[in-house]
Amino acid sequence: MQFIIQPRIFDFFPGMKVAAVVAQGVNNQEDRAEVNSRWEATWAAAQQAAVYGNAQSHPRVRPWRERFRALGIPVKQYPSSIEAILRRALKGGVPFRINPLVDFYNAVSLSHMVPAGGFDLAALHGPLELRLTRQGDRFLALDASEPEEVPSGEVAYADGSTILTRHFVWRQARTGLIGRETRDIILISEVLGDLEDGVAEAVLRDFQDGLKDYFGVDSHAFLLDATHREVSW
Repeated sequence: MQFIIQPRIFDFFPGMKVAAVVAQGVNNQEDRAEVNSRWEATWAAAQQAAVYGNAQSHPRVRPWRERFRALGIPVKQYPSSIEAILRRALKGGVPFRINPLVDFYNAVSLSHMVPAGGFDLAALHGPLELRLTRQGDRFLALDASEPEEVPSGEVAYADGSTILTRHFVWRQARTGLIGRETRDIILISEVLGDLEDGVAEAVLRDFQDGLKDYFGVDSHAFLLDATHREVSW
């Protein structure tokens, strides 16, 4: 399997680093008390972001709005995943839960205030690409019964002509979604060049340490940027 980033992506997101880890044989069927505790603590700690007034004003969230605007993406309609999750956290209450792996990467996302997500590798044919969409690409939304055609020119994760995310880090497809039955995964976090040095590396360590500590699995770690756009495993 390969993960490839199209060169043009870095024209739109200069200086961006993409942290990715691959792990196999993960048991995602059993609830993980340690993951639940971390997710709850991270959710509560996110209340400190209220000092910025709202989610989109956080210094690690705001650059996503600026980059999306430059691409002509309506930011109110298509907020980045980190903006959306921080908005929910700032409303208080108990954190939402999906499954242990998703709750884990959401905790990493919210603790570092950067987007994070993942794909079930068993559902992908490969290579996994981060590229601009093209004619014939299709996306199966979580609430849809049939895939829809995607306009050309969007930034997206793709597996062949199957689009896995719309508008880069806005929304994920049903295809490749991590579920309870998932065993082989790739977790990904996108860190913009606007952020301080060391964030992507910290996220990468957090991914690896959490997979080892909470799920008992080793992982392969990769850091991609404009000069290192392809990895394989």
